[in-house]
Amino acid sequence: MFLRLLTLTLLAQAICSFASINDAARIYQKNRRDYRNLTISLVEGGYYFSALPFMKEYLVSNKGRVDESLERAFDKLLSYTGSKPFEVLPSQTLNRINSSNVKYILAKKYFREGKYQTAQKMISSINASHPVYPFALHLQATIYSILNQNDLANSSFKDCVDFSGSRLKRTEDPFRVKQLNINKDTCILGVARSQFASGNYQQADLSYLDVPKSSPVWPQVLFEEAWNSYYLNNYNRTLGKLVSYRAPVLDFIFNPEIEVLKALSYYRLCLYDDAKESVDNFYGEYLSPAKKLRKFIRSKGKNYDYFYKLAVNYEAQRVSEDGLLTKALQSVVRDLAYQELKESVVKSFLELEKVKNLNNSSFKRRMEGNLQSVINTYQKIIGSFVRGNLINKYNEVFTAFKSMSYIKLEVLSERKKRLYQNRDFDSSKRGDVKYIKRNEKQYFWDFNGEFWADELGDYVFALGSKC
Repeated sequence: MFLRLLTLTLLAQAICSFASINDAARIYQKNRRDYRNLTISLVEGGYYFSALPFMKEYLVSNKGRVDESLERAFDKLLSYTGSKPFEVLPSQTLNRINSSNVKYILAKKYFREGKYQTAQKMISSINASHPVYPFALHLQATIYSILNQNDLANSSFKDCVDFSGSRLKRTEDPFRVKQLNINKDTCILGVARSQFASGNYQQADLSYLDVPKSSPVWPQVLFEEAWNSYYLNNYNRTLGKLVSYRAPVLDFIFNPEIEVLKALSYYRLCLYDDAKESVDNFYGEYLSPAKKLRKFIRSKGKNYDYFYKLAVNYEAQRVSEDGLLTKALQSVVRDLAYQELKESVVKSFLELEKVKNLNNSSFKRRMEGNLQSVINTYQKIIGSFVRGNLINKYNEVFTAFKSMSYIKLEVLSERKKRLYQNRDFDSSKRGDVKYIKRNEKQYFWDFNGEFWADELGDYVFALGSKC
């Protein structure tokens, strides 16, 4: 019975898709500039990326309100294509359109331009019942965080969690469910971040644990938890959080500040040999490769096509020109934003194959042109994203070198003091459970030398301070 119902459902969807694409073809033959109805018909037929250029044309050529039917189609379109392709449209053009989706796109544009007050104004005009509202709340909370308005940020992040959860109960579309879950988890993380920024480290310590380990945003939580533990003077907990990044399942994480925080924690425990070893290892591993990475990035300029192909080839072969570039690319291609963009390219190509099977006509040729334009746009966006992230990775390494230099000087100074004071450097007697601190959400068990999924993020060192 279930199989019969499933077959009937799929057949109905196929018929609906066929009818919609035929409707779109008739609309196109009648009036090639009927962008509204072309968009709606193509979205109803599941040709989201083919509809994208028509929707952009509508926004450019029309003034005033996007009607309710087009707004629904636009929202579904955005859930598949993302807002990036629309963010290239001029703000002056978008400001003419009275649409919550457009206001969210504008808010993101203003946010990237650093026009935070204008972005907030756009967000405040978005209807709270609109499907885009939970994502707008996330953006609003992020802006409050940047402006150091931590109480407002905390409140907005909590609203984001609530609205995302509420929408999840009313949403069946798998793509929107995935987006809402990520949005919700990121806002849970935002609550902890705002508490950390306010100096409420005890509460943040508990809030960080609310992000589920199954969430794609969880790997970055470990590092932030480590810093929170550092500010609680719980350096053993900091070191335990950081050691999880050595697990094979997290080998895609590339964050040089992890090594800085590790060295700094050893320094705070007055374990100067360990701190010095961490600094020396970092210099030995990254000094020469960092220079090569900088030279490599500069030599390619803004050749976005090259950087797009670099990432695609890396994903296919898992090799690149040197170790540091490999680590950086490994981190970039696992980024959620990159994954979303890549997924859009793949879907665009699949849709292009569907269009090629249509009967030959001017409408088919227009659809093929639309899709090729969309693919080219996504590839440029990805190329720009990869280049920007590689630059950021180099800057992170450079900043880490400056921090490591400071730690090295401080370690040398302290070692010199101890030498003159004839104080004991012996660190052979290390480790005791009495040095372990934990809260009510943390439990104790022995580390057996292997990384297990349910233990990741819960390790803690048991080193005694030598201060």
